[in-house]
Amino acid sequence: MSEAILEFNSLSFAYQKGSPLVLEGFSMQIGRGGVVAVLGPNGTGKTTMLMLALGWLSPDAGQVKLLGRSLDDYSRRELGQIVSLVPQFEPTFFDFSLLDFALLGRAPYLGSFSMPSAEDYEIARQALSKVGMVEKATRSVMNISGGEHQLVLLARSLAQQTELLLLDEPTSHLDIKNKSRLLAILRELVSEGKTIIFTTHEPDVAAMIATSVVMVKGGRVLHAGPVAEVMTGANLTEVYDTRIEAGEYASRHVFFWD
Repeated sequence: MSEAILEFNSLSFAYQKGSPLVLEGFSMQIGRGGVVAVLGPNGTGKTTMLMLALGWLSPDAGQVKLLGRSLDDYSRRELGQIVSLVPQFEPTFFDFSLLDFALLGRAPYLGSFSMPSAEDYEIARQALSKVGMVEKATRSVMNISGGEHQLVLLARSLAQQTELLLLDEPTSHLDIKNKSRLLAILRELVSEGKTIIFTTHEPDVAAMIATSVVMVKGGRVLHAGPVAEVMTGANLTEVYDTRIEAGEYASRHVFFWD
């Protein structure tokens, strides 16, 4: 495996003391480059795992490491320059233009009272261009479709210029056209050297883009490895508690369930 960019070492986490553990003995190591799909049913701790990776939550036991250092050793500003998140959903309360919304990704590079520079604006424009939204840069973020909103969230993260990009169920609210568009963008980002980790409950999405898969259930890692080795019918049946068969059609992985 290439040098680890992100490590979870025997993590346990509960949202309240005495409540059931959301993650228990959770261990995972992500190498630089490629796309890692964290695959499992809803409610199994995938989003919590991302929050721990960002340092927004702290584990009750175990340790998270980023580039070989404990997450506790980083400032919020440093973390914002290394890792960014595209959430599954984010309500919008302010009437930002799409350009100004993407510009929010430059926050980790600005001082407390600094104004964005011409370079920051250009980086935000390039991020919008990457997701195909630059022609709508002056439109209000409150007047775009759900699929467009997901692309603008991605543009904001791209404006952060981080090495590691986290996405939480990025295709769950997208139609087929926007899903295909998003996956194409992610493939291009990987070719440019970015490391991507995304959560999903959709095996077909994981198989379409991931280079490796981590299967989780009940807050634990059940299986991890290359797509072709891990995404078997037996493993998927174990994860989802329903009979799933895996096959190939036109050189693509396909899945069937009862």
